[in-house]
Amino acid sequence: MRVVLILLWSCLSFFCGTVQAKPYVIGIEQLDYYPHYDFKSAQPRGYFVDLIQLYSVWSGDEFVFKALPVKRLYKDSAELTDFVYPDNLRWQPHLDIDQKLVKYYSAPVIYTLGGTMVLPEKQKMAMVDFKVLANIHGFSPTRWIELKKQHKFKILDVPDAESALRMTLRGRVDAANVEYNVAQYHLAQMKSAKALVMAEHLPFTNLAFHLSSQKHPEQILRFNQFLIEQQDQIQQLKRRYALVEYREQLPKLSDKQKVTAEIRQ
Repeated sequence: MRVVLILLWSCLSFFCGTVQAKPYVIGIEQLDYYPHYDFKSAQPRGYFVDLIQLYSVWSGDEFVFKALPVKRLYKDSAELTDFVYPDNLRWQPHLDIDQKLVKYYSAPVIYTLGGTMVLPEKQKMAMVDFKVLANIHGFSPTRWIELKKQHKFKILDVPDAESALRMTLRGRVDAANVEYNVAQYHLAQMKSAKALVMAEHLPFTNLAFHLSSQKHPEQILRFNQFLIEQQDQIQQLKRRYALVEYREQLPKLSDKQKVTAEIRQ
């Protein structure tokens, strides 16, 4: 009987060991924000998608994506996901969430170039002349929100980056609040490359995208180690997607913007 029990326990242990652990769920914005990520297409794509595939191989863990509307992603992330991307501590005061919740943030995944895209004739526009900004629905343009205390202008929410850029091209708004890499890609797709430029005297931010979690600080630490150990492969991935970061290359900026770009999260 003892031998039978030992054999039974061995079999149970074997089969339990072969059952995969439940995959981690990464919540991400249900947007086409290519080349960073695109979760509007039939097949998810972009730099972050490939980065997580690389991390999955390195860590041996399984990850799945859950694309959600922007506001719901940050509001309900604790119930629906294990991780959120992109995230940044600066956004938290502007989100409809419990500010007492503890969040763990990874090291920077990538530094983004948050520019104000305008028609060339408006490149030197000053804040006193600014009227309307197109902003992706659910995004928190922190610099612009601060400026509303001193200047009179409107922030018009639009569904996505392409909509913001098209409205700017047609002169329906003064500018689009769209990340530089995203703007360049979509303008090229619209056959309007170089039709918009970064404004010289309007807000510019050099902001890091982080992976965050309220549940798995240990996984955040592992991810940080991955970012260090796999730096060569990660840089190759960035080059494959032609992603511009401040440390590598920056569009021509005014002196004021260069100072702003030095301020990093």
